[in-house]
Amino acid sequence: MQLLSAGAAETVTGSCHHLTLSGKNILIDCGLFQGRQEIEDFNYESFPFDLEKLEAVLLTHGHLDHVGRLPKLVREGYRRPIYATHTTQKIAEIVLLDAAKIQLEDYERALRKAQRNGREKKVTPPLFTDKDVTQTVSLFKTVDFAKPLQLGDVTVTYSPAGHILGSGFISVQSSEGHVIFSGDLGNAESGVQEDFRLPSSCDAVLVETTYGNRTHRPLSETLEEFRTVIKASLKTGGKVLIPSFALERAQNILFHLRNMQKQGDIPRIPIYLDSPMATKMTQLYMQGKNEFLPEVAAKLASGVDPFEPETLIYAATADESKKINDVEGQAIIIAGSGMMTGGRILHHLKHNLWRKETSLVVVGYQSEGTLGRLLVDGKKRVKIHGEEIAVKAKIHTIGGFSAHADQDDLLRWLEPTSKANVYMIHGEVAVMNEFGAVLAKAGRNAVMVQRNKTYDLRQPLNGFVPVMVDKSGRNRTGNYTE
Repeated sequence: MQLLSAGAAETVTGSCHHLTLSGKNILIDCGLFQGRQEIEDFNYESFPFDLEKLEAVLLTHGHLDHVGRLPKLVREGYRRPIYATHTTQKIAEIVLLDAAKIQLEDYERALRKAQRNGREKKVTPPLFTDKDVTQTVSLFKTVDFAKPLQLGDVTVTYSPAGHILGSGFISVQSSEGHVIFSGDLGNAESGVQEDFRLPSSCDAVLVETTYGNRTHRPLSETLEEFRTVIKASLKTGGKVLIPSFALERAQNILFHLRNMQKQGDIPRIPIYLDSPMATKMTQLYMQGKNEFLPEVAAKLASGVDPFEPETLIYAATADESKKINDVEGQAIIIAGSGMMTGGRILHHLKHNLWRKETSLVVVGYQSEGTLGRLLVDGKKRVKIHGEEIAVKAKIHTIGGFSAHADQDDLLRWLEPTSKANVYMIHGEVAVMNEFGAVLAKAGRNAVMVQRNKTYDLRQPLNGFVPVMVDKSGRNRTGNYTE
């Protein structure tokens, strides 16, 4: 029973975990690395396992950092099943096609610039194309929550994770042992989504640690802060920019903005959803009402769309997006990408960051090295599409909307796993150091998983040994040691 993590180990993104159990080679997720350049360069490395021996891929959910290297896997020869819930399949297809389009656009832009400089040979080609995505989607096979899937002697069971539509944590069990993969777990106070289910006892558990060092504010306080920020921002007469992930975050923000308008908390000003992908995702929400809280599901069942404010305007085409720049006066603009690493939000930032009447409301996690993190950290000048932009807009950060579990949620979810060894993934090193210490104090044995290192999951762990990090949160040597 062996584990090798080829992503989301020592960092947040790139989730990819290879499990060998009872002679079966199984991959859980195959996501894209996102963040600073040295992290994104990992996307082009060879997979550290034998693709010919790989018998199945299990997807926890459809976010890009969990599915974004699937087309690369297929391009390099993988042709066996990719298992996922029905909704995850639909989400993954939309996400991957959008990523292929953005990669091609970025490549063509970089190539034109390089050709002008005579350096076109240095331009990195897209990781995959839409043709690779089509071939990937053809391998999808549907699994249902609580319905066991047999892979020879190995039993796989999905349970709701409460993170986004279709998300699940995965139990993989055989006579050799029992491992549970958390995937991404949801925030118990999402206000929209049903809470995660609890796992059973097992031998080893891989758990995400994105917010393992903190506790989210209560939803009521988050909504009050959001209401206050939006009202104050609108008083300046400028635009309110809300960078948002196209899935879950965009819909949650629309849900709360609709309620605020209904209650008279904010005026009936234009609300632009400038994201073709978010528009498609919002349509998928009609299919997932069984995963929502009862009051949200009831509205959907009655024909009311709780994710569509009355003043909502969809900007599907590029021309419709560009016209938003000509709009004068107050407006709320929701656009991707959530970490401001690409997408249409960059154009709105380029046109509005330098205006003191603009407000930027950050409602999601910002990975180290992203434009979003630079702005949250107070950077006064940033580069967007090669142009230096002065930052005069007011920057607001509201963390309570996270779709990720906080420390209390993680501890509650881990409790039924009893004395299982805890393998920490999907987190920044400094955060995992703090969460590991909490686990050790509670009597749990834990380790921070290292990328491309093989672990015998039957071997006992002893407490938790933190990793030395520098002020940036990275370890000092670049090679993590236990």
